Amino acid sequence: MPTPDPSPSSPAGPPGLSVVRDPAVTRILGNTRASVLFALTVFVATAVQVLSTPLAAFAEGIEEWPFALSRPAVIALLVLGCAAQAAVLGVADRFPQTAVAVVAAIHLSLALGLAAPTWLTGMYLVIALSLFLLATRRSAGLAVTWLAITSLTILGGLLALVISLGTSPGVAVLWLSAEAASLVAPSAAATTLGIWWAGRVRRMRAAREEADRARDEHEARVAEAQRQERARIAQELHDVAGQHLAGLITLADAALAIAPGRPEQALQLVEEVRDEGRFAAASLAGALADLRATSHDSAASVPDLRALDGLVAYWRDRGMPVELRQQGALHDLPAVVSTTAYRCVQEALTNAARHAPGAPVDVEVAVAGHALRATVVNGPTAAGDPIPGIGLGWGLPAITERIELLQGTLSTRALDSGGWHLRFDIPLSAAG
Repeated sequence: MPTPDPSPSSPAGPPGLSVVRDPAVTRILGNTRASVLFALTVFVATAVQVLSTPLAAFAEGIEEWPFALSRPAVIALLVLGCAAQAAVLGVADRFPQTAVAVVAAIHLSLALGLAAPTWLTGMYLVIALSLFLLATRRSAGLAVTWLAITSLTILGGLLALVISLGTSPGVAVLWLSAEAASLVAPSAAATTLGIWWAGRVRRMRAAREEADRARDEHEARVAEAQRQERARIAQELHDVAGQHLAGLITLADAALAIAPGRPEQALQLVEEVRDEGRFAAASLAGALADLRATSHDSAASVPDLRALDGLVAYWRDRGMPVELRQQGALHDLPAVVSTTAYRCVQEALTNAARHAPGAPVDVEVAVAGHALRATVVNGPTAAGDPIPGIGLGWGLPAITERIELLQGTLSTRALDSGGWHLRFDIPLSAAG
């Protein structure tokens, strides 16, 4: 029996390289049209190679026909085998092992039935493609096992065929060696490429999952940061609005109290109410600017204990008798301690203006050892009733939360004289 020509290169190879069902790679078998085009490409490529030898023999005018079937019947059978292989390969996306078995069975059946294995060398292309698809969807061990089983089955059947035709064992082994190279080389290469491709897909899928997890984690952090920032701005608005609203109402009450007997002074207080409203609007605008700030905009700085004299002057101008005592290096405190202490004193003075308008207030802020201590004590109300309707219930809870974040302590108590005592301590070591 003549030695067949080497197996031609695979013109249908590139389409077979993109049939991995994974969103991370290009899909060829993603729809019916793509599957049909893929199967048609494989069919044409295989049929051209399979029919080249018998058609060339017919063209040379060979008169002897060794087959029981007629020439048209053999040609039709070869075309039908190529079409069946291509069709099976088109569904290998879902049934890769079945596709390998059917494709190999079709080749072996035609080779044994027609006793013309050299005509069917082109079908090795389809076998290699089916093994590639199997390797992209199954484990490497299973893919290698199917490669070995398929190759041994086909080569064993061909060896039995040539021996049954009377070929000597030596010639049969030599011919089978050449045929094995035509079958095993492309099949092994396709299997190896499929294993590599599957590894790439797994890495791409893992990278995508990692990216999805990182995106979800980032979004969660952004949402948490936004929540915390909104809570901070809400507290800032509360502090600013509470102070100014208490001042406005204090001035308005004073104007109403003296209006019958001293209208000119009452008018001056009304002017101060107007000015206070402007200050309140400016302060609220600054706090709202934080809410609108982007990464390119800088938010206004939060005041600290260096602004304590201005805070006390603010309340003195509105009729609150405030005494301030400061001790120690207050200007050298950590920024977080200084701003927290300022806000807490501000809230304590606002509460005094709300609940004890006109009562004297004593403020003491001092650095004692490794801690900052602040005390705000107000006496009983001197005149008027507590100012209703301007508190949001955030005062003491906000102070407590701020102090506890710095591992400090807060204590409040009512005085026997009718006043109120508030004290907080912030350890500087923990804050630093």
